[in-house]
Amino acid sequence: MEYTYAKENISQHVVRYGLDLRPTLAPAQHRSALQDYCNWLIETFPNLFDTLLSGPSQLSIQKSFPLAAGKKAQFPTFVLSPRGPIFAFPRRLFVDAIQDINVGDTDAVFRDALGELKSRFLEQKVTRLGVVHELVFDTGVLDSTALVAARLADSAWRAKVVNLSLQLEMPTEDKNVNLQIRPTFVRPPAGPQGGAGLTRFGVIVNVDINNRQLSNDLPSDQADDILVFARNYIAAELLDFLNASD
Repeated sequence: MEYTYAKENISQHVVRYGLDLRPTLAPAQHRSALQDYCNWLIETFPNLFDTLLSGPSQLSIQKSFPLAAGKKAQFPTFVLSPRGPIFAFPRRLFVDAIQDINVGDTDAVFRDALGELKSRFLEQKVTRLGVVHELVFDTGVLDSTALVAARLADSAWRAKVVNLSLQLEMPTEDKNVNLQIRPTFVRPPAGPQGGAGLTRFGVIVNVDINNRQLSNDLPSDQADDILVFARNYIAAELLDFLNASD
């Protein structure tokens, strides 16, 4: 089945930076300090953070990103999870059409945010840093389930598969490199005349890169190494792997 994974076929791209902290941070115990930190994010990076949402057991920041035709996309760019903070930045979204979002150098933003976090919460240690790239490749009218299933060697398996999700683990000496590949589709609703539009298909590819060994407190140079490795993998290796290039 002929299809080429290429940058121009990416309809959505979100990068997430997740931290595992020990001991964990909780809004109920650290609310004032966490809100001060969130306000620092909003003041320092207004292009990425603008609205603090705080509840009894949750804390997050949203950003309203401008889109074409005067539209906007609300996106949670900071969320405090039970394991630790998650920073998320949309580089490309599909809202009516492909929309590129100017988020700048998110690695640099995350480095500054991590340094500020560690300076404010001295008791918390970073045990793991994960960088996740979430990409959706548009395959148009090409059935993405059949496309992903084409990687299966047995033709009888391919003939019977109606849905599947591939989980691939490709660790290096000091990093976990995990890929999840699964098909998706969008079926437009019926119009006023009753005729539905063409179903469009895609392939979701999630790339999760993190340190293999839990750290007592991840040093800055190791955090930088993970960021650089993840950026280079997405830029130079992922497409070759998906296209099975030698």
